[in-house]
Amino acid sequence: MYIVKVLIEHPVHSLDMTFDYLSHQKIMTGVRVNIIFNHRRIVGYVEDEEYTTFTKEQLEEKAGFSFSFIESVIDEEPLLNEELKQLASTLSKLTMSPRISCLQAMLPTQLKPSTHKAVGIKYVKTVVIKEYGKAKTKKQQECLDYLKEYQELSLKDIPYSKAILDKLEEQGLICYRQVENYRNPYIIEEKKQVVTLTKQQQNIVNQITSKEPCVSLIHGVTGSGKTEVYLSLASYYIQRGKNVIMLVPEISLTPMMVKVFKERFGEKVAILHSRLSSGEKYDEYRKIKRQEVHIIVGARSAIFAPIENIGLIILDEEHDGSYKQESHPRYHTAQVAKIRAKSHHAHVVLGSATPSLESYSRALKGVYDLYELKERINQKPLPYIEIIDMVESMKQNNYTPFSYPLRKKIQETIDKGEQVILLLNKRGYASVVRCNDCGEVVKCPHCDVTLTYHKEEGQLKCHYCDYTLPLVKTCPNCQSSKIKLIGYGTEKIEETIEKTFHHASVIRYDVDTTRNKNSHLKLLERFRNKEANILLGTQMIAKGLDFENVTFVGVLNADLSLNIPDYRSSERTFQLLCQVAGRSGRGNKSGTVMIQTYNPDHYVIEAVKTHDYQAFYQEEMKYRRLAKYPPYCHMVSLIIQSKKEEDVRLCASEIAQYLNQHLTRAQVLGPAKSMIYKMQDIYRERILVKFFDGRMIYENLNKICDYYSKNKRKVTIVCDFNPYSQI
Repeated sequence: MYIVKVLIEHPVHSLDMTFDYLSHQKIMTGVRVNIIFNHRRIVGYVEDEEYTTFTKEQLEEKAGFSFSFIESVIDEEPLLNEELKQLASTLSKLTMSPRISCLQAMLPTQLKPSTHKAVGIKYVKTVVIKEYGKAKTKKQQECLDYLKEYQELSLKDIPYSKAILDKLEEQGLICYRQVENYRNPYIIEEKKQVVTLTKQQQNIVNQITSKEPCVSLIHGVTGSGKTEVYLSLASYYIQRGKNVIMLVPEISLTPMMVKVFKERFGEKVAILHSRLSSGEKYDEYRKIKRQEVHIIVGARSAIFAPIENIGLIILDEEHDGSYKQESHPRYHTAQVAKIRAKSHHAHVVLGSATPSLESYSRALKGVYDLYELKERINQKPLPYIEIIDMVESMKQNNYTPFSYPLRKKIQETIDKGEQVILLLNKRGYASVVRCNDCGEVVKCPHCDVTLTYHKEEGQLKCHYCDYTLPLVKTCPNCQSSKIKLIGYGTEKIEETIEKTFHHASVIRYDVDTTRNKNSHLKLLERFRNKEANILLGTQMIAKGLDFENVTFVGVLNADLSLNIPDYRSSERTFQLLCQVAGRSGRGNKSGTVMIQTYNPDHYVIEAVKTHDYQAFYQEEMKYRRLAKYPPYCHMVSLIIQSKKEEDVRLCASEIAQYLNQHLTRAQVLGPAKSMIYKMQDIYRERILVKFFDGRMIYENLNKICDYYSKNKRKVTIVCDFNPYSQI
């Protein structure tokens, strides 16, 4: 008899422990099992097991409660190797998350320790020659001769009928086989091409490969050839029997990175991101686990790929907030990359045209190695940037989203047969629906936000809980019919462009138009093929795109992100504007950028205009130092949440009082209502703690979480270290 210690599939702090089950057979640790828990059949993850000579009755008498047997074992072998099991434990402690949530984050949906419909292996029927004999008819012999050219051929690839093949099988000349067939998400041919690196690029590759494993930051302006450095580094490590993880921040960037890596390395590349179908994810994961590939390209979760013998981990656009997971476990991808790199004795390379302040300050201090690419490939000039003061535009009685200079430049670019990229970081048609008589604003009943109008669907939508409502015709408060749509998003701008510009053809690129599988890839291919001359989008278009015919980039409202009450708002705005400006003039033609703003004298806007990262860095660090924000301290955000508003208020006050009493060398800010106080019917208050001593913080936060997980009040505490979201 074996006592099996099982983590259950529910990632709740109060259930973050193993539960004992019995088994007549030895069960390997790291596999999934079906169990009964609280009268429900669920899935568990085996964390440990031990042999016992006691009977079930003796164990129950000793323990004082009854034991259940494991119903069945799901997996034939452990899902994770020892390194990843250890990583899950480390991540659980660092993020203060239940261990099961860390295991779930590491696995594709089909393999998560959770109850779901499993995806199976895809098989293809093949034909194999069994004996080189003589067939009975001329047609059968012809088919047999054709098959002799191949060792094995898929049934669908054979240009002869199934009836002829069946006759050959009856004669014992061939046999059918079911062969596992991987689903291929991207079919891209490998291209044998010789690329000569610039002197700067080659110098970076030489220095990184000649050093002991460490973290390197490549700070290269947009269009400076960072991707070619990544490819050369990957080639170096693969040739030496090592494997590579190549990460991009957003799924929309994955196809372009997959394309360049597959063209260079062919079938050695696997892809991991959430937009793959269930079957594709399952197959890609199994290819990696079987060590059939040497490079993994993917978004954030690809950092957990079960690849052995890692030599290099690359994070492109390392500054991007998408690398931070905003649900349990709240990890940062770079943090996980460094832990894995230490286990494998591997290099970590961070790349960006606008590095995060934390990364750049570490590089200046010598914690990271710093490499600079200050010029574009072939000395192409960076685009000229013009700042448009929208206050002056309003003085000219122009209240449209397009200033006169921007409108003129867009039309000129279209007339020359060139292409335009326009950035507006707000989707939908109108931001607010308001009654002109009483001033009532239509809000989400479940979240403390206004509903956004989406004209295509004719609905008002909440972007936080997906609540929808048909567009109201009368005010729900005073029944007035004077309903006004206020503000604009990408949907309205698309409509305006088609009315304003001659011969304009627009592709809108935002969350709404890229929901379906491969839709982001299809839209970008259409733009590359010049089926449209304007690409309008949210921040998704700001990074990684390379279109030779784009000579003009326009930013409709640079202040959207600048005015968010968040200490990172200036940094995010600088990064966003620099990145989108870098999409212009990447081909043989020079590029121009126009940025519309109500704050033309703001230091962020001035630094963007001159492409001056150093000026921005120096100015922003003054404010960070003055206010003691990262990188001058560490931070943790505590979100106290409950369906009962009174419980949230009371517990938040208790926690703040406890922290002020027990923490030294720390500053406790709050509690205060979260930026969105109610979300999905949950009330939320927030406490920010700036600290220097991590041990003291973890010790006290663990006590708080333990106390409230056992407290009768239905309150949950979310601990978010180095938070990226202020929501």
